[in-house]
This record gives sequence, C-alpha cells and structure tokens, in this order.
Amino acid sequence: MKKLLLMLVICTALSCKKDVDKTLTSTNWKIESTTVTPAMTIGTKTSSNYLELMGPSSCDATMTISFAKDGTFTAGSNGALCDLFVINRSVTTWRRDGDKIFLSSSPNSPLILKEGKLVQTVTTAPQAGIVYTFVYIYKEK
Repeated sequence: MKKLLLMLVICTALSCKKDVDKTLTSTNWKIESTTVTPAMTIGTKTSSNYLELMGPSSCDATMTISFAKDGTFTAGSNGALCDLFVINRSVTTWRRDGDKIFLSSSPNSPLILKEGKLVQTVTTAPQAGIVYTFVYIYKEK
C-alpha cells in the first residue's frame, strides 16, 4: 500500500510539471499591463502606467512572448519595425524551476506563473539618481 501511495505521489508531481510546461508552450503571452514605480514622467505626462505613457500601439504595449517545447522562446512586438530595436540576436532560451521561468535574456528577473498570468519584476540601474521598478504582467493571448 505504501509503495502504491509513493508511486501515486511521484506520478502526480511529474504530471504537474508537464501541465505547467504545456500551459506555457500552448499559447502566446501578450502584455496586459506594465506598472512603473516611482511614477515616470514622459513629456508632460506623469503616470505609473507605463503602457499608457508609451501609447497603445507602441512596441511596449504590443509585446508578446512565445515559449517553445525545445526550451527556446521568442519575444517581439508589432512586427519587424519594433523588433529592429532588439540588440541581442543570440539564441534565447528558457527554463522553469517551480513557478519561476528564467529567460536567458534576463536571468536575474524571472517570470512567475501565477493564477494564469506571467509576472516579471525588473529593477533598473539608477537613472539621474532614480531607480525604477517595472512590473510586467502577461496574459494568455
């Protein structure tokens, strides 16, 4: 009986891992919101809603991420024009450790799969003495 219970626990754990990976790779993830703290000023507008500051058709507001089963991913927005600004053209890979998804392009800022959304927090180096923290939220497209 104990062996049967142990096998059941192992099988359940392995199937959960596959389910999360399937969730990641079965869809494209589209940016839903980006919050910046402290609020940022661009032109005459100050807001903590970064996508509002950048505009609805900006590269930031149309960002998508797609995860492949082979451990690679693509990220882009609004077609080739926005993708021209991507500096790092090397192979981009991802790996999952629990609920954290580590991207090779930002290894210190993992995405966290939470309630069907991907959440990433990125903190910038000081800019004119201000450190900005961005919280990106992606939803299934």
